[in-house]
Amino acid sequence: MEMEEIIEDETSGKHENMVEITVKTIGPARPSRLHVPSSIKVLDLRKLIARKNHLPVENLKLILQGKVLHDRADEDDIYVRFNDGDSLIVAVKPKAPVGLDIIDDDDEDLKFQLPQSTSQWKKKLYSFLRNRMKLPDIVLMAIFSLGLKAWALIILWFTLAPIAHKLDLGPLYVSWL
Repeated sequence: MEMEEIIEDETSGKHENMVEITVKTIGPARPSRLHVPSSIKVLDLRKLIARKNHLPVENLKLILQGKVLHDRADEDDIYVRFNDGDSLIVAVKPKAPVGLDIIDDDDEDLKFQLPQSTSQWKKKLYSFLRNRMKLPDIVLMAIFSLGLKAWALIILWFTLAPIAHKLDLGPLYVSWL
């Protein structure tokens, strides 16, 4: 759903899946009510709130039920589902003072990231290992830096190691490495 469609739906009230949410901006601003589709992309919601409150889109953090809403995960847009009466907290990150070079606290640039050209299955594996298994970036870097041929050789080496041990060829087999 495009931004214009959301705004049209918001003003006309004809959308059958529209809900009313309360938007609470951190600071002295009063809470406001907003009519949005019950299922909406986080990025579209961020743009809608930024436009309505005259705030910079890139400095908004949206929090729903204690969790920060992110625009994308695994190269896919994230949708959020609202119920009528839900509350959304909006935090506006302050701009850095002019002349100061402050490193962003998110430090996403310092973390290991896959190239844009990476295949979809590698992105899903990366997401699983990082988010579910909580592997550190240095381990992820080691895993994804090796090619398929290198992984095949490592697996073959460890598979054949017990056989070499049974044949008393362990020292010779280890020296082959």
